[in-house]
Amino acid sequence: MSELSQAEGSMGFVELLKERSRVFHEYAREAFARGHYDLSVFNAEQALQLRLKALHLRMVGYVPRLHSVRELLGVIVKILEGLGRSDLAEKLSSFVETHRDSLRMLEEAYIASRYTPKTYEHDEAERALATLEEAMSLIDEVERLVFS
Repeated sequence: MSELSQAEGSMGFVELLKERSRVFHEYAREAFARGHYDLSVFNAEQALQLRLKALHLRMVGYVPRLHSVRELLGVIVKILEGLGRSDLAEKLSSFVETHRDSLRMLEEAYIASRYTPKTYEHDEAERALATLEEAMSLIDEVERLVFS
């Protein structure tokens, strides 16, 4: 099966990943509202990671075995360049550059939630949610423009 036909045949999985991402996004907001900042940042990372994997799956037909949101964004930038969409690749690259620290914090939350006593404060969780909101909007735009 070609990569394109695998991607088309995987639309159910794409939608499942997008739904899981949406739920993690919702949990991140709820945790923030309750003052559970560690869980808010962790859920924000999970939401972004799954949304990026859904986009990757839709674009090339498989889910990458990566967990770093910055690496996932870099892979998607390369895919967009390969598709001749340097305009969208540049938008994503610019987003990564602008939000490098927040993206690094999200990645740290993925590890820290399991292995370290790291905690997050209100302002950090607020920044994580703002980064997530902007990323989700940008990913939606990329998906819409690539597949329209």
